[in-house]
Amino acid sequence: MDESNKRQRTTSSNNNGLHITDLPDGLVVGISSYLAKPSAGLFAMTMNSTSQPTQTSKAIISSTNWSVLDFGDIEKDLAAKLSDAVIDEMLRSIGAVNNLQILKLGGCVNISGNGLATLCTATAIQQIDLSLVGKHEAPLIEPEPLLSEVIVISILNDIISRGNSLKQLEFPKKWKDMANTEFNHFLERYSNYLESKNYRCSVCEQVIDIDGGSEWVVTHPEGCYASQNYTCSQCLNHFCDEEDCVFDEDGDFYIVSCKRCTKLYCKSCATKSRCVGCYGFFCQKCTNMRECEECEEELCDDCAKKRTCHHCNQRRCRDCMLSYQCDLDGCDKAICSDCVESKGEGGMCDAESCRKEFCSTECRYLACGEDETNICFTCLKASASDFRSKLQESKKENEELCQGMDDLYKKYMNVDEEK
Repeated sequence: MDESNKRQRTTSSNNNGLHITDLPDGLVVGISSYLAKPSAGLFAMTMNSTSQPTQTSKAIISSTNWSVLDFGDIEKDLAAKLSDAVIDEMLRSIGAVNNLQILKLGGCVNISGNGLATLCTATAIQQIDLSLVGKHEAPLIEPEPLLSEVIVISILNDIISRGNSLKQLEFPKKWKDMANTEFNHFLERYSNYLESKNYRCSVCEQVIDIDGGSEWVVTHPEGCYASQNYTCSQCLNHFCDEEDCVFDEDGDFYIVSCKRCTKLYCKSCATKSRCVGCYGFFCQKCTNMRECEECEEELCDDCAKKRTCHHCNQRRCRDCMLSYQCDLDGCDKAICSDCVESKGEGGMCDAESCRKEFCSTECRYLACGEDETNICFTCLKASASDFRSKLQESKKENEELCQGMDDLYKKYMNVDEEK
């Protein structure tokens, strides 16, 4: 907006108060610099006229480095409101075709993918994260996102067919869970594309050579389907599977996948811990690791819960104490072998056809009673015996209580008679 237009706008708005478009461009650009990039892009779009970008909008866009656009940097509620039309307008206004290197769509759960069409001719794009979740977030989205596999795969095919600089893709969990032939065909094309790029290992600097059953992208349904191997999802460096490039001088992995967020990180980009319960790796920002109270080895949240006895409240790893996780649906309690011995209940059925674990006699009985077609008589017999013993103990306690009440009554009656 030139100065004459600003003066005209200021004059016309004097009667109604100052409007944001009356502010100097330098001040507006300064305000936008404090915003996350997606917010700055939206801010610039609000400055546009109905027909073309204004000088103010252009100033905001030109003052920002648009190599990275991460929608995970804004509030989830705002990201969820963005439409394909808004995404398309933003990508066009920032010159995504020539400028954008990294696009992350965290929180954009209500777009179909049509708004990404401008990327078909992108020349600088290196990473597109379609997982729709933010950094260090589990890829679980409810309700399921609207991102269309058909629409987006068509765009991705155009991108890789141009042989540009694409290095890494992340896909929505929904696509991985509902694998189909077309998606699998794309994964094969993308894997072949990555192999054709002759990317080099960042450790040994040799071209990564895929051996035998290995592949850049997992295309078989078992394991980590549709996950990309050899590439850190943060720095985009590549790592081959030679032994010296898998482990560093301390014997630690150079690059591993986090069990919670499922992203692949190298040791330079994320500090990771390994759970001694499930043996999974976790980013430190993905979960709060808990220590075994005896050996101080680390357990993830899930394993710590499974290894904490509901009787003594002690948390111990499998090497320090045997424990049993209740198999009754809806019961998440565990009991350690010390308490099994001292309490006289809990443990595991020794019948080969059963081998169910339980935290109490009640749960043992209910767990076997759930499936009437496959009732374990060993469990039912043991439960009946335990219930009988408890009933006898309870009956004895009641008799002792009644006797005590009777003795107390007689005592006070004698006191009254003496008076």
